[in-house]
Amino acid sequence: MKPFKGIIYNTNKTDGIADLVCPPYDVIENTDPYYARNPFNAIRLELPRDLPDMDRYQNAKNTLDDWLSKGILTPDTHESVYVYEQEFTVDSSSFVRSGFISLQRLHKKRILTHEQTRKKAKADREQLIGTLKTYTSFIFGLYDDREKKIRQVINNAPREVVFDFTDEQGIKTRFYRVSDRKSIKALVSVVEKKHIYIADGHHRLDVSYRLNVSHAPFYLTDMYDRGIVIFPYHRLVRFSRKRALPELLATLEPFMKIQRVPFNGMDSLNPVLTSVAASQDLAFAFFSTDDRRHIYIASERSPLPLYSDNEVHDSLKKLKVNAIHSGIIRGIMKIDDEDISFTENHRWSIDSVMGGSADLAFFLPPTTVDEVRDIAENGLDMPPKSTFFYPKILTGLVFYRYA
Repeated sequence: MKPFKGIIYNTNKTDGIADLVCPPYDVIENTDPYYARNPFNAIRLELPRDLPDMDRYQNAKNTLDDWLSKGILTPDTHESVYVYEQEFTVDSSSFVRSGFISLQRLHKKRILTHEQTRKKAKADREQLIGTLKTYTSFIFGLYDDREKKIRQVINNAPREVVFDFTDEQGIKTRFYRVSDRKSIKALVSVVEKKHIYIADGHHRLDVSYRLNVSHAPFYLTDMYDRGIVIFPYHRLVRFSRKRALPELLATLEPFMKIQRVPFNGMDSLNPVLTSVAASQDLAFAFFSTDDRRHIYIASERSPLPLYSDNEVHDSLKKLKVNAIHSGIIRGIMKIDDEDISFTENHRWSIDSVMGGSADLAFFLPPTTVDEVRDIAENGLDMPPKSTFFYPKILTGLVFYRYA
C-alpha cells in the first residue's frame, strides 16, 4: 500500500463539488441529468460520449487534458491517503460508512475476488482507463478489522477537510486528506497484513492486471463495520421467445412451493421483499406481465438439481443468489443469459413489467458479507451482479493518474 497525489477539483474555478460528482458508470441509467447539471461534471470522464469526429475515449482524454490545463482539476501537493465518510439512512435507520482511498499493489493471493466479469464492460473500462492513463472511479475492497487497529490509526491521524456536502440522494459526504507521514506509515503497517475482498469493481481490477499497472486505487473499509449495507440485485427478463406464465410455473412447481399474493401497488411489495430476505429457506419472488394483479413467492419444496451436481462447490450450493440465478432461473426455467438484465431498484423492476419493457421481474434476497468472504477465500465466483453495496462510491472526489 502507498499514498498518492490525487487529482482534485479546484472549486475556486467551478461550482460546488455536489454539482461535479456522479455515481459510478455501472449504476447510471440516464446520463443526461449529469451532463446538464454542470459543464465540468465528472460524467464526461466516467461515461463519455462519442462525437461525430471522435470516439468517446479520445473525447474523455481531451476533456481531462483541457480541465488540467485550465486548472479545473489540479494535482494534490502532497502524497496522501483520502478518508471518505458517508452518512445515510436505510428504512429509517441511520448508518455511517467510513473508509479510505489509497494505492494497493496488485497481488492475486492477497486481493480476493468473488464475482464473474462481463467482456463488454471490461473492454469499455480498459479502453477508458488505458486512454486516460487515469482512474476515474476506484475498486471497492473490504478487510477484516474486528480488532479495530485500522480504525484507531485513521481516527488518530491529523486530517484536512477537502469536501463536506450532501449529494442528490441525501447522503452526507465528508472527504478528508491525510498527508502526515507517520500516520500513513502506521496505516501501511497494518493494512499490508490484511487480505482484501473485492466488494465492487471487479472489471476495474481485471483491467488493472491487463494494463500491467503495479498499483491501483482502492477504497477500503471494514467488512464488519455497522455501516456495511448490502442490497440484492434483482433480475429483469425480456424474452427473445415468448414464455407464458403457466409454462414457467409448471417448471418451478416440482421444486418450489408457489404462493400468490395480491399486488396493489408498491406498498404490497415491501412485505414480500422483507419475507424473502428473512427466510431461512431458499425463497424469492417474481412478478409477471401475464398477471399484474399478483406477486408470486417461491419457497423451496424439494432439493434442486444443482445440489446433486458434483462439479458445483458446496459454498455455491448454499449461496442463495447462485441457487436462484444459476440453479433456478438459468437451470430449471431455462432462461438465457441474453434475456436477463440487472437492477437493485425494486420500483424500477415493477415499473419495467408494468410498462412492458420486461416480461418478468425476479426479487432476490441479499447476500451477506460472510458469504462474500467464503466465496472469495475458496477462489470461486458468484453469478454476475450478486451484491449491491450501498451507497456507491461517488466519482469525482479524487482521480488517480498512473502515467
